[in-house]
Amino acid sequence: MDQVLDFFRKLFDTADWPPRWHCGKWTEFHGWFYIVSDLLIWSAYFAIPLVILKFITRKVNARFVRAYFLFAAFILACGATHLLDAVAFWFPAYRLNALVRFITGVVSWITVFHVVKLLPVALSLRSYEELEKEIRERGVAEEKLLLSNSQLVEAQEIAKMGHWQWDVASNDLSWSEGLYKVYGMVNNGDPINFSDFISRVHPDDRLYVEQNIQKAFEIKEFPQFSHRIITLDGITKTILSKGEVLYDSSGKVTKMIGTGQDITDQFKAQQQLLDKTHELQLSNNELQKFAYVASHDLQEPLRKIQTFSSLLERESESILNEKSKLYIDKISNSAMRMQRLIDSILQFSSIKASAESFVQTDLNHILNQVLSDMEIRIQESGTVIKADKLPVIEAIPTQMEQLFQNFISNAIKFRQQDKTPVINISSEQIMADELNRKIPDLNFTQQKGSAYKWKKEPLIKISVQDNGIGFDDKYSDKIFEIFQRLHTSKTHEGTGIGLAICKKIVDNHHGNINVISKEGEGTTFFIILPVSQKHFQ
Repeated sequence: MDQVLDFFRKLFDTADWPPRWHCGKWTEFHGWFYIVSDLLIWSAYFAIPLVILKFITRKVNARFVRAYFLFAAFILACGATHLLDAVAFWFPAYRLNALVRFITGVVSWITVFHVVKLLPVALSLRSYEELEKEIRERGVAEEKLLLSNSQLVEAQEIAKMGHWQWDVASNDLSWSEGLYKVYGMVNNGDPINFSDFISRVHPDDRLYVEQNIQKAFEIKEFPQFSHRIITLDGITKTILSKGEVLYDSSGKVTKMIGTGQDITDQFKAQQQLLDKTHELQLSNNELQKFAYVASHDLQEPLRKIQTFSSLLERESESILNEKSKLYIDKISNSAMRMQRLIDSILQFSSIKASAESFVQTDLNHILNQVLSDMEIRIQESGTVIKADKLPVIEAIPTQMEQLFQNFISNAIKFRQQDKTPVINISSEQIMADELNRKIPDLNFTQQKGSAYKWKKEPLIKISVQDNGIGFDDKYSDKIFEIFQRLHTSKTHEGTGIGLAICKKIVDNHHGNINVISKEGEGTTFFIILPVSQKHFQ
C-alpha cells in the first residue's frame, strides 16, 4: 500500500530516471527517428477519435454509439502512450507513462467485452451484397406497385369509380382523382369535408343519404345505397355508395372508407328494363284477356259451325251429292281441329298463371291418377307401362299430372303399329354437381330453366322411355317449341303443343328437360327436378 501511495505522490517526478537521451547509446538519427515515429502514431491516434466523434454527431440514429465512444477512448489512450514515450527523451515521467498504459489496458478490455457482446447483433446485419440485393428487389417491387396503382386507377376510371376516406374526428374527407372525375370536380388541393359532399347530393336525396350515414354510425356497418348528385355542370348522376366503418376499442367510430361509382347508365338501363317488364306484364294481361275471349267468344261461333254443319249433313243427306258431303265433312274436321287447337292454347297459357303453390307431392300417386284417367286409351292401344317407385318432391300436383299425361299420350300416339307399346318410367336421385358427369351425352346447362341456382342440391332424374317410332335426333332442340310438328296431321293427330307444355311445366319447377331419340328405336325423355324449391322462392 505504501508503494502505491508513493507511486501516485511521485506521479510526475522524474528524478529517479535520467532522460532517455542519456539511457544507452542513442545516436542523433536513431533518437529522432524513434521520437518522430511515436509522434506520428500519437497524432494519428489523436485524429481518429476526432473523426469518430464527428461521425457520431453528424449521423442521425447511428447504431452502436457506445462502441464508437469506447473505440475512440481506446485509440486516444494508445496514442497517449506513444506521446509519453516521445516526451521521455527529455521528461522521463515513467510513473505517468505506466498509469496511462494501465488505463489503456482497462479501456481496451472493456472495448473487447462490449464488442463480443455486440457480435451476434453485428453478424445478423445484412452484408453490402445483401443490402444491394434488397435495394434491387425493393426497386422491382416499387415498379410493380406503381404499375398496380396505375392499373387500379385505370380500372376505376373505366368503371367510373373512385374511393374516399372520411376522418370523423377532424371531419376531413380525402377523395381519389377518380372520385373527383365522378363528381365532375377538379382537385385543386383544397381540403373538403362532409358538408362539401352533401352539397353535391341532389336536394331530394340528401335526407336519405344522411339517414344512411347515421345508420352506419349506429350499426357500425356501412349500408350499400344509391343516390343522385348534381355536378358543377348541372348534370344529374346516379351514384352507388359502398363503404366500411372503422371504430376504436370503445366502439366509437373513427373513420369511414368506401367507394363511389357512377351507375347512371346502368340505372337508366334498369329503368328501361322495368318499363319493358311493365309493358310485358300489360301484354301478358292482354293475352290473358285474349285467352278468356278465345275460351268464350271464339268457341261459341265454333260450336255453332259444328252444330249447323252436323244438322246440314243430317237433314240434307238425301239431296246432297258426294262432293257436297265431302265439303261438309271437311268443315266438321276443320272445326274439330280448331277446337283442339284452342283448347291446347288455353291449356298452354294457363300453366304459368296457375295460382297453385308448391307442396309435397307423391309422384307415385300422381302417376296412378293419370293411369286411371287414361285407362281406356291404354287398354285400347295395348300399351304396357312399367314404372319404378317414384319420389316425393315439392311440386304443383296438377302440373305434374299434366306432365305425365302428355308423355304417356305422346308415347301412345307415336307407337309402332307392329309392336306392343312399352313405356318405362324410372327415377333416381342425383346431386347437381354430378349431373353432367353422370349424363355426359346431354347438356343440362344451356336451356331456359337450367341449373343457374343448382350447386350441390339433391335433384331427381325421371326417365320416360318408349319403343315408338322415334325421330331424327337433329330435331331434339326444336321438339319442345310450340307448334313444332315432326309428322303431318294426316298420319298423327295433334297440335304441336303437348311437349311445349311439358317444357313449360318443367321450367315452372326450375328444372330441366332433354330428349334422346332415334328413328325406329324409340324415344327417352329426361326430366331433372329439384327435390326442394326453397332455393327458388
